[in-house]
Amino acid sequence: MAEDKKMSGKLFEKLEDTWIKHSILICVGLGMLSGILHYFGLLTNARTVASNVVSFASIVIGVTGVFLTLIITLQESPAFSRLREFFPSFQKSLYTSLKSQISYGLIVVILSIVITALPPAPFKILASIGVTIWFYFFWYMSLGSFYSVKLITDIIVKNFDIPKRNSRR
Repeated sequence: MAEDKKMSGKLFEKLEDTWIKHSILICVGLGMLSGILHYFGLLTNARTVASNVVSFASIVIGVTGVFLTLIITLQESPAFSRLREFFPSFQKSLYTSLKSQISYGLIVVILSIVITALPPAPFKILASIGVTIWFYFFWYMSLGSFYSVKLITDIIVKNFDIPKRNSRR
């Protein structure tokens, strides 16, 4: 049982490292896969899911906004001061992640509105290119939100092995 937890922990660390290093390539690949599936008729309901995507993106933007507000409020707390001592780049990484989630969420909402407002594309290749672009931003927002939540939960639950001070007697 303990070995399974270690293995899953290592797997999640590897996934996190892969996301940090290759997030753009991952989302380009998933966006292109979505566009190809659309072109070959295997992804047919892109227009009809636009309203659901707007709802999902709105939830991501709202939760991310709450996280950002919370982090700004707590940045001068003793816990954050201590966190900055051990991980100086953590706060910048967290702010960057949350900011990009809000930005990509807004782009997804705007693209979804444009998709539903425009008439269907006259050529399948144009529609597939649009689906590719739309899904790139969707995947970046969606997968990036998992990473942002992971960073937030690391603040809460991670044991940073803070050395104990010697007490005076």
